[in-house]
Amino acid sequence: MATWKEDIIKALENLGGVAHRSKLHDEVARLRDGNLNNTWTQTIQRELETYSSDSDAFSGKEDLFYMAEGKGQGVWGLRNFKDNNLFFGELENVKVGQIFKDRDELSKARVHGPTMSGIWGRESEGACSIVLSGGYEDDIDDLNYILYTGQGGQDKPGGKQVADQEYVRGNKALVLSSKYDLPVRVTRGHQIPNGPDKGYRYDGLYYVNKFERIKGQSGHYICRFHLSSEKEIEKLETELKPTLKSDYKRTERASATVNRLKRNVKLSEEIKKMYDYKCQVCDIYLKTPYGGIAIGAHIKGLGKPHNGPDVIENMICLCPNHHEQFDDYGYYIDPETFEIKGLENFEGKKITINNKHKIDKDFLVYHLQQYKKNN
Repeated sequence: MATWKEDIIKALENLGGVAHRSKLHDEVARLRDGNLNNTWTQTIQRELETYSSDSDAFSGKEDLFYMAEGKGQGVWGLRNFKDNNLFFGELENVKVGQIFKDRDELSKARVHGPTMSGIWGRESEGACSIVLSGGYEDDIDDLNYILYTGQGGQDKPGGKQVADQEYVRGNKALVLSSKYDLPVRVTRGHQIPNGPDKGYRYDGLYYVNKFERIKGQSGHYICRFHLSSEKEIEKLETELKPTLKSDYKRTERASATVNRLKRNVKLSEEIKKMYDYKCQVCDIYLKTPYGGIAIGAHIKGLGKPHNGPDVIENMICLCPNHHEQFDDYGYYIDPETFEIKGLENFEGKKITINNKHKIDKDFLVYHLQQYKKNN
């Protein structure tokens, strides 16, 4: 018979690499075909802690397991878990609107591998799938738009938020999905209003438009991800209509999402030409054979949840690096003095402002508020 350590490893592999101890117990019991002693659950706990550097009881030898949701949460993962079937995009023989009886069936179909975790991905590769099942209070679901809370910091799966979330594990994977524009399969469970009456429904591909770390309703920092369906709301509703709950009602905001995200190319080009394609922060011109590289950046972001307007008063000209830092709240511009704050090597420097460019200070105030929330 295999050792307890070997059975725990096999059980975690079968469960997609991460599982709550209750699921882990069930799978080990299945593997051992009921051949258990009176203290078998304590034995599993001892083995997990002995072979985990996350535990005070770590033996210092093999570091096999990790506490996927932090200490005391009861969720364990297998380090260096490799799943060669991790796949981005649509799967053959799986259709939008298809219902799966439970998480086990969803996993066997490879739509979403883990039977416990809501995010399927790797820190070094990105996330290929998420499941919405009502586990976080800060989630927003408008069907074609999702404000998704990352993983970690709860006292138990689906419980209260008792600690801050960090950009690690599944959260880091979703960051990469945003950075590299990777498609994410979305599945909704019966537990949420826009899910099916029973089971879990595959709802197609979404893209992570933006991510941020802010204080949630609990007062703890959470990692939030803004996802949009690749399909218009009307088409998505049509495809999912047979499985939507009878009380489904489109939110008023959802229908306007696509229009808000249609950027005015002329405005973007106008502000770049106004500054000769030089960054208003560093005043650098990035030369290429095709002209300068610059970005017409919005101060108050377009789309949800910011809903900033696509007007030149809400725009500044930035280089790619300072645009990325500005969007991720790495620094802010003082609304009254136009001085740069929080940016190394540029602290206190005023941004360059063309006389023809009238920046609306209200947008800078909004960005400052977001900066304070994220820092």
